[in-house]
Amino acid sequence: MALLVVGLVALLPDCAYACSCPVTPSTQQGALAESTAIFSGQVLDIEEGPKNTTVSFRVSEVWRGPKRETLEVTTPSGGGSACGYSFSEGRKYLVYAYGKEEPFKVDSCGRTRLLSRASRDLEALGNVETLGGGGVLSETSGGFPPLGVIGMLGGAVAAVSLVVLLRLVRTG
Repeated sequence: MALLVVGLVALLPDCAYACSCPVTPSTQQGALAESTAIFSGQVLDIEEGPKNTTVSFRVSEVWRGPKRETLEVTTPSGGGSACGYSFSEGRKYLVYAYGKEEPFKVDSCGRTRLLSRASRDLEALGNVETLGGGGVLSETSGGFPPLGVIGMLGGAVAAVSLVVLLRLVRTG
């Protein structure tokens, strides 16, 4: 009898894998800071792939990211166990996405939700300037603005010139 129990235990899976979210912004303000694209739209098409599912949206509003009529996001295939967000064709969502370019990425750890359940988020997005400064459609690429780079280069040239001038005055 004991042998039968040991045999059954050995055949059972040792654990079930579930989505484990890393530390992610749970607040709306944190999601605003972390997202490279925030938009609302209706799901037009869902293409299941072996690793990722690609979801196409007809965009209604854009708070951050590219202003286009349609946008694509990817989410891990396998639903909840892979931290993928489960979209439904024809439904409308408020999407918080990340990534440098389209298709942006979405997972179940973020604040993406059905548009009908996003009234507090929509209210906060309408008042985004009070949440963290800057306009909603501000540049979020993480790079420096061109004039800022020119200003930094100018400052560096001025500093080097001052050092060279001071050395010339001391030696000459």
